[in-house]
Amino acid sequence: MSGAERSTSFTSDRDGWDALARAVGQLASAMADTQGDGAFSGVATEVLAAQIAQLDPCPKEPVPFEEVVGEVALVLGTHGVNTTSGTTLAHLHSPTMTLSAATDAVISAANQSMDSYDQSPAATLVEDHLLAWLGGELGMEPGCAGVMTAGGTGSNVLALTLAREAAARRVGHSTVYDGLPPEASSWRIVTGEKSHFSIQRAAALLGLGHKAVVPVASVSSGAIDLEALDVALEAEAQRGHQVIAIVGTAGTTDLGSIDPLGALADRAEALGAWFHVDGAVASAFILSDRLAPRLAGIGRADSVTVDFHKLFWQPIAASALVVAGGERSFDLLRVPSAYLDREEDRAEGVLNLVGRSLDTTRRADALKVLVGLRTTGRARFGAMVERLVDLAEATAGLVESTEGLELVVEPSSVTVLFRYRGEVVDPEHLDAINTAIQRSLFTSGQAVVGRTVHDGRQVLKFTFVNPELDLGAVEATLELIASTGQKLAH
Repeated sequence: MSGAERSTSFTSDRDGWDALARAVGQLASAMADTQGDGAFSGVATEVLAAQIAQLDPCPKEPVPFEEVVGEVALVLGTHGVNTTSGTTLAHLHSPTMTLSAATDAVISAANQSMDSYDQSPAATLVEDHLLAWLGGELGMEPGCAGVMTAGGTGSNVLALTLAREAAARRVGHSTVYDGLPPEASSWRIVTGEKSHFSIQRAAALLGLGHKAVVPVASVSSGAIDLEALDVALEAEAQRGHQVIAIVGTAGTTDLGSIDPLGALADRAEALGAWFHVDGAVASAFILSDRLAPRLAGIGRADSVTVDFHKLFWQPIAASALVVAGGERSFDLLRVPSAYLDREEDRAEGVLNLVGRSLDTTRRADALKVLVGLRTTGRARFGAMVERLVDLAEATAGLVESTEGLELVVEPSSVTVLFRYRGEVVDPEHLDAINTAIQRSLFTSGQAVVGRTVHDGRQVLKFTFVNPELDLGAVEATLELIASTGQKLAH
């Protein structure tokens, strides 16, 4: 292989980096040419599967990049979901900040791993600095620290793994070294019924089982009911169970509701339980003076999940877990290793982030977050988050004024639950109509609308993550839903 070939196969010199810039430019141009304004092409699954099946993953001879560019554009542009479309409204699946996305490409090319300082010295310090800042913004005490993860589920699992070890240490045991103690059969994790399914998943992975998760009823907004919580805590105590963790949610997936975090912190403190906040959605409110009070009490948490790839508009994957310092820190799980996290390094103040993470090899994802925040600024950032909340509230009003639709719950943050009602009386028929609306709009490519279950009934959902979305586009989508429902009802 010649030197010229080497330099363009890898980013080993200026020629390699220039080749990367050209390649990214080609890909971006192809995306611009193929990604339309719609949410989805509406291509039939069998047709798309047949097209994908024609791609030999590793042919004997290389395929020209110009041809492969077209294949990428087919997958991500022509037949991908357009996160910037005015009719992409289903999930917490946000558009990305352009400069963060550009940084993401460079992060991939530099390929520095975040497990040890000698693999990523500056990036290690950037991650540590960014997440210590984040903890401070959340209101946590100095000494808090964080680690980037692949997603909110990973962050929640890591948090509850720490909580399990903290509970074991209180009885003179260590799950890290000895596994579950006999007392573990009585350990319980208390959370709202609307909390994310990753809490149950964590309990399963930790050997506690789904039975260890105690779901507490919610009030009409979807936030945890404090009276029901107190009843549940008393009932667990009478059964001889120990509550090792209370999990609050700042922005539930379906309703966007925010639990009364300060009150949850009080109860966790009284029990000596770990207090975790799943702030994957609404943690971005901390950068808005108007919205930050909705998170009152979050700074008292032992750990907080923050998803930068939701309302911070960062490329996937970019989540983080921030943990309080002192006895409740990442050191609960640290396992020293002779080649990555050496004791002598630690004694000299060398920071090896592998001690905080459930992963070993990780990308330098904190850097793209830093770029996004620094090039946006607090004022604009807060204004964009506020716009989404305002958009949800305005949409609730539009739902109520659109014939055939009804609002299910008043919005708490960035999601709106509603359904087609029309003049249909039979609940089962109504469920079938709303299911059909969602499927019909997706398969036709007209809109990507969310669908979930609320109080046992099928409902539709808008999730607002695009700060450039126009209210007029929302109104048009609501009218489309109403007209589609009317057709299906007859």
